[in-house]
Amino acid sequence: MYAHAEEADLYRLLLFVSGATPRSMRAVATVRKLCEQRLVGHYELKVVDVFREPLLARDYQIVALPTLLKLAPNPRRLFVGEMSDIAPLIAGLGLAA
Repeated sequence: MYAHAEEADLYRLLLFVSGATPRSMRAVATVRKLCEQRLVGHYELKVVDVFREPLLARDYQIVALPTLLKLAPNPRRLFVGEMSDIAPLIAGLGLAA
């Protein structure tokens, strides 16, 4: 349980990418755009390069890249693959207006 109501609304996101590949850079740009448009002040985003942090990828059992993992709020969600289109992410995260 969160101590403050603001924390209950906080989206905690991990984006796993593979270095600075074009596909990874598109995923980072799309997810950042989504956060800046729909979650201003209500998100924490950590971009994880699996080449630099392989143990974190192992801990979360990430086997394909890019992968976006929503840790909070519940339920957890996992988005794998191409992330150049923001619409499926908006719908999957429950942010559709």
